[in-house]
Amino acid sequence: MFERYREDARRAIFFAQWEAQQSGSAYIEPAHLLLSLTHDADSNANQLFALSAHAKNFREQLLHSSAKRPASVHLPLSNASKRVLAFTAEEAERLASRSIGTEHLLLGLLRGEKSDVPEALAAVGIDLHSARNQIRQECNLPLVQREPEGESTSRQTLRPFAAFLLLVLILLLLYVIFRLVFR
Repeated sequence: MFERYREDARRAIFFAQWEAQQSGSAYIEPAHLLLSLTHDADSNANQLFALSAHAKNFREQLLHSSAKRPASVHLPLSNASKRVLAFTAEEAERLASRSIGTEHLLLGLLRGEKSDVPEALAAVGIDLHSARNQIRQECNLPLVQREPEGESTSRQTLRPFAAFLLLVLILLLLYVIFRLVFR
């Protein structure tokens, strides 16, 4: 599952599990993924956005104290975290990156819909659009244009209609030719 992940991103997943264990969670949540990005000062995400400086605020804002559970060897990802990792892979593709790093993980976290993480990042001035641009500039990545999701679906909806319209026009043209020839 993590073949495309660079070493810094793999360490982040490891630290996310550690954060989840420390907080007594049964799952690795997006909040744990964000906190994991604050551990490695040399990671791209940390160098670009100084996440370590906000670690205490993130912890206070996102983790709610719960009863400590016995530390498990392996904690599963929550559904929200699985979505974040899917968004992470999409962001790497969007930026034309073969490998997935912590900067992509940060972008995936910013896209999380059912999480408080985007709000916590916005509170320190990090939003999806500006983060993408900063990552693109700092990492010298090309601009890869993708169709906005709404345009793609509207084109797909028009294709059957256009095919039907073309068929009607061809039949009409054949009818007119037939009428002219056999008059």
